[in-house]
Amino acid sequence: MNLQNFEKAHEREFVTIRHCPETKMIWNEWRGNIPSGPLREAMHFACQFIVEKEIELILADYTRMLPPSLQDQTWIATHAAQILHHSKLKRVANIMGSDIFQQISIETIYEIASKYPLPCESRDFIFKEDALEWLFSTDEDQAA
Repeated sequence: MNLQNFEKAHEREFVTIRHCPETKMIWNEWRGNIPSGPLREAMHFACQFIVEKEIELILADYTRMLPPSLQDQTWIATHAAQILHHSKLKRVANIMGSDIFQQISIETIYEIASKYPLPCESRDFIFKEDALEWLFSTDEDQAA
């Protein structure tokens, strides 16, 4: 997997979203302490992009992002889940930072979103290489 094959779909101070049409994948890199408005705008853009481009795989890098507020976590979980419910997503790999509060915030988002059935599997990783290996691995579930 060559990450050089990605084109920028969205870039702001706090996030870069890259897209690889051949693999139906996006790669999100989130950075810093993101204010509520820009965070929600970026999440809305990402969700719409995923549906419109029929994205199947996401590599979400949270290693340089500070935890969002509980209000934003709740908004992200419910808003994203409602949009992505009808997406073609198969797998989401989250690359987590070492900050325990950041890890908890991502877990909270997934916990709230679990109230809405999503079509994908998600896993957390420490290393990008492990996340990519899982995203592109084939197993009996994916073959079915």
